[in-house]
Amino acid sequence: MDLRAVFTIHELPGEYRVGPFGLTGVLLPHYVPNVGVRLSAGQTVLAYTGDTGPDPLLAELGRDADLYIREATDRPGRNGESARNLLTSAEAGRWATRAGARRLLLTHFWPGNDRDAARSGLDP
Repeated sequence: MDLRAVFTIHELPGEYRVGPFGLTGVLLPHYVPNVGVRLSAGQTVLAYTGDTGPDPLLAELGRDADLYIREATDRPGRNGESARNLLTSAEAGRWATRAGARRLLLTHFWPGNDRDAARSGLDP
């Protein structure tokens, strides 16, 4: 089935209205194309990054979000790479704080990452 028969396709990044929601897509760094999404309805905001490396747009995407869903895939020892495409849990927390997000939900844990360390704010 052709999805265009059921859905209206919009290119991201961009800004759109989807029913009662405002949707903003922002290009974020990763080794394949990646768009973070900010969804708002009235004063309520949810932001989601998917896999991403560090970027100043992360603070803008999550600005004053009620819930900021961030990936925390990166592992110890990889922080020194010149082209970063993932974040650690501590970095995700710092970007959420910089954005003023009220809550942070970490996702995309790499197998073997220590989730207790991630919850305590330490790099897994």
